[in-house]
Amino acid sequence: MNHIIASVAAHSAAVKEFQIRRKDGAPLPDWQPGAHIVLRFTAADGSTFENHYSLVGAPGAAHVYRIAVQREEHGKGGSRCLHDEFGPGSEVEMSGPFNSFPLQAPAPLPAAKDAAAASRAAAEAKAAAPRVLLIAGGIGITPLVSMAHALAAQQRPFELHYLARSADRLVLLDELRALPHATIWLHVSQEGRRADLEALLGTHRAGDSFYACGPAALLQSLADTGARLGWPAAAMHVESFGPRAQQDDAPLTVELSLSQMTIEVAPGTPILEALIAADVFVSYECKRGECGSCYTPVLEGQPLHRDVCLTPAMRSAGMCTCVSWAAAPGRLVLEL
Repeated sequence: MNHIIASVAAHSAAVKEFQIRRKDGAPLPDWQPGAHIVLRFTAADGSTFENHYSLVGAPGAAHVYRIAVQREEHGKGGSRCLHDEFGPGSEVEMSGPFNSFPLQAPAPLPAAKDAAAASRAAAEAKAAAPRVLLIAGGIGITPLVSMAHALAAQQRPFELHYLARSADRLVLLDELRALPHATIWLHVSQEGRRADLEALLGTHRAGDSFYACGPAALLQSLADTGARLGWPAAAMHVESFGPRAQQDDAPLTVELSLSQMTIEVAPGTPILEALIAADVFVSYECKRGECGSCYTPVLEGQPLHRDVCLTPAMRSAGMCTCVSWAAAPGRLVLEL
């Protein structure tokens, strides 16, 4: 392993920041807003983990990468392992950075000839420029921090909407509040400030876009609300996290009409993974229900849709096998 944890800092009772560098101190690859790395590490009991973490901070050249990890008591154990067993000097295996959630910002504004002209140009641009909304649900703030840095560096006004159940779940606020060109809105449900998504998004204007990261339920609500308000799909950029399996999911029988195969899928195992394990030829990319690459026609059965990308018409005829499940009696016939 050629990477180590350089430092650890607590942002809250549940969130720690880990800074990661090469053991030899050499520079790390440049990175772009929205990028993530993949960490592989081993717990004291021999359990191994491979987790994806968004990079935090100002993108570009770096000697250290910053990640913010929320301890998930009921997760698969990776976050608990990092919080409890890893500190400065601990070795980790790292790959990346990768970027499946890029910021598609407009080109930088032209430079003004003097201060007065710059001020006038900035005011005019702010009034006429398309809106950029950054929307975070809980620890989904992490990829949006780098986008906020990039937009601020481009002198692009933007709104950051930060949604959380309680104030103690709001992290990295000091860093965000120090950025110019940002209007920050905090939506804390326990304080009676639950986000009104319709008011937050408003009617779409040409060039408007939003970038949202959070639980699938939030992203689905944003997609539904955006569609009602006239937001085109190309203007809504999302990255989801968290498990999609539910505690009451029952075992599932998947029949493939073209392959003449029957596959039994246990709760907690994505249908897509069961198909791959059975050597079924399937297309896929994100495995998070965001891209639709694994979309499959459903001939029989009632899918429980847990994606954040399909239109109602697509859902009426098929499903994303990477995250969705099926209602009782737990049988699907797929056109595969």
